[in-house]
Amino acid sequence: MSHGKAAFDRLVTFLLALVFAGLAFWAIGLHFEVAAAERIGDYANRDFWSGLTDRDSYTTILVLAAVVLGLLGIFLVGMNIGRSKLGRMVSPASSTAGTIRTSPTDIGSAVAQSLGALDDVTSASHRTTRDRGTDVVQVKLRLAAEADVRRVLDACDTATEDMTAALPGQDVRPRFLIETDRPARQGR
Repeated sequence: MSHGKAAFDRLVTFLLALVFAGLAFWAIGLHFEVAAAERIGDYANRDFWSGLTDRDSYTTILVLAAVVLGLLGIFLVGMNIGRSKLGRMVSPASSTAGTIRTSPTDIGSAVAQSLGALDDVTSASHRTTRDRGTDVVQVKLRLAAEADVRRVLDACDTATEDMTAALPGQDVRPRFLIETDRPARQGR
């Protein structure tokens, strides 16, 4: 999620929290006859609210409120479900003679396969995504408990260099997540 989306989500969440906290304070305060809550109630036009359901336009008000809130909800959900996978990218080596397209997903798959072939790696998977505005090829490795981690880290460094060479001039960052299995328990 980008910084802008995250900031907007936090702002909307904060404003909704303020509204609901205020309504909760008012309702609870009215129940316990708190003076501040009763003063807030004095500002409300009670005639308007008490007769609202009897008005001819009540159904129209409900429909408009439902449409506006529904559209706002769809907008918020759509904004947060944005496509985060990476597609094919045009290489800077392209020229007027032709366009060269590279796929970070294919490169991530090749890196995961090559690292998965190491003796100490029990499983390897990959994922390409856009994380806070940065294109990322993430490779997740699972190692045996007794694995030579230094050797795997050296292989990751080599894989980083290979990805940089395969995606020249493209700002795609590699991320390696390394997990180790739990060591076998010694006899108790």
